[in-house]
Amino acid sequence: MKINKIANFINNSPKTQKLLKNVNDNPALYGASASFILASVMRPSLIGIMPFKEKKDRQYSQASAVAAGAIELLSSVCLFVPLNKSIKTASDNLYKAKGTVYHENTAVLRQFKSITNRGIKALSLIPISLLRFSLVRPIVDLAFGKEKHEGK
Repeated sequence: MKINKIANFINNSPKTQKLLKNVNDNPALYGASASFILASVMRPSLIGIMPFKEKKDRQYSQASAVAAGAIELLSSVCLFVPLNKSIKTASDNLYKAKGTVYHENTAVLRQFKSITNRGIKALSLIPISLLRFSLVRPIVDLAFGKEKHEGK
């Protein structure tokens, strides 16, 4: 069967195993990269073929998609990849810390990593969203050219 062939390839290919290990070690980076491609290429392309009454609405929708992808990628590379590595280091140290609830307790450490990661992501939502929305206008100007606006 083809499925067995694919499974054998994945299991026996050193390059595929190396890639999968890298993805496992850096989930934030790979998730953000996939999100960046979808948000910056696929989504604006689909928005481009959708009917809009106003041309500016299409431009701002496309720019918003690009800004979302760019900010997600940048925040992952600058914030969440180092954060995940720090949380992993802390988790490893807690695993070895004798006399604590974390000592050799993988279930509690998994919860610690999850709660810490989600808590920091929740705290960073507002600044990251503000940055995203502040980029929409410059992206519209860059991608579609500056337009003269009424009243300016």
